[in-house]
Formats: sequence, C-alpha cells, structure tokens
Amino acid sequence: MRPFAALLLGVLPLAACGETAHLDRLTRPVPHIGRGAEYRYAARHPAAAAGRPVAGLRCSARAGERFGVHLEVFVKRLDVVVPAGIGVAGRHRRDGAYVRGGRCHYPAHTLEPTGLIEVDQSSEVTLGQFFDIWGQPLDRTRLLRHRTSAKRPVQAFVGGRRWAGDPRAIPLRRHAAIVLEAGGWFPPSRRYVFPEGL
Repeated sequence: MRPFAALLLGVLPLAACGETAHLDRLTRPVPHIGRGAEYRYAARHPAAAAGRPVAGLRCSARAGERFGVHLEVFVKRLDVVVPAGIGVAGRHRRDGAYVRGGRCHYPAHTLEPTGLIEVDQSSEVTLGQFFDIWGQPLDRTRLLRHRTSAKRPVQAFVGGRRWAGDPRAIPLRRHAAIVLEAGGWFPPSRRYVFPEGL
C-alpha cells in the first residue's frame, strides 16, 4: 500500500468520529506532548477558583451564547496541554477529562483539555485576561514557566499570521486559531475545526 493511502486510511476514521483535528495538520507531523512540570499546569487561579473577579471579569452562573477560540501552546517545540476547567469556579462536575460544570463560569473558560476556549458572545476578552484567569504568566518574554529574552521573545500567531504586538492584547474573537511558542519554532496552525454550536 502506498504511504499516502495508508495515511488516509488512518485519518479518515478519526474524521468520521467527529475528531476536531486541525485541517492543516494532516500534511505535517503531529507534535509531541511535553512531559514534566514545565508542560503540566493546574486549571485554576485561586481567586478564579473562588469565583471572585479576576482581570476585570466576573463569574456568572447564567450561560449565554458562546463561540469557540482555539489555543495551542508550544514550549521548546513540545505541546503544552491546556487543561479543562480554566475559568470554571467552585467544585468541578467531571466526566473523565471533561468538566461539565461548576458554580459559575468566567466569560472565557475551558471544558475540555484540547485548547478549545468557550467565550461569551456578549464579552470582549483578551488572551492576557484568559491567562490571568488561568493564573499563569504571559507577556513578551514569559510563557507559563518558560522565560525567553528580548532577542528571542514569545512568538504569537493568529490564523497562521505572526502577531507583532504584546501577546496579552490578542482579542479572543470567534473561531480564532491562536498559537503561542517559546524556546523553538513549530509551524503554526491557520485554522481549527470547531464543534457545531461554537
């Protein structure tokens, strides 16, 4: 069997199962997930866990219309898992790796460990505010626990295009595909297949 045909046979079952993989990932190697503390992060900031205001955002028990944003984070060319439960206050109701609810949600939150961020349509939220809710640092020279230099700053991409400004200022807009990289370069995704309804 030809290698390309074998690749298609391996990929098509995933697509048929509703796998939300990147369209452009089919033609390039899949990144490895990093191991150890540098690649594993808790889902909640202490204030966010308690439902107190964080970065000018409030936690609300009412669920409104939402849209999706996808975030990928690479440190030293390895993928960091964006955990489920960021921006969900109180005790999490879980179903395996997925968070099904809590006491309240911030306008940007994660319910699954895939990098899918759900954003309330009625709010304007930046990536910096999302990282504040997560309780993790983000600026031009810091990405999570990783520090860079001014000569080799944190790189940010939106829709595959380089973001020249402060990564904290990236707006979380409908169906944005955001990639952050520190300590190496991995070809950024241009798009993501979002679940129906987001």
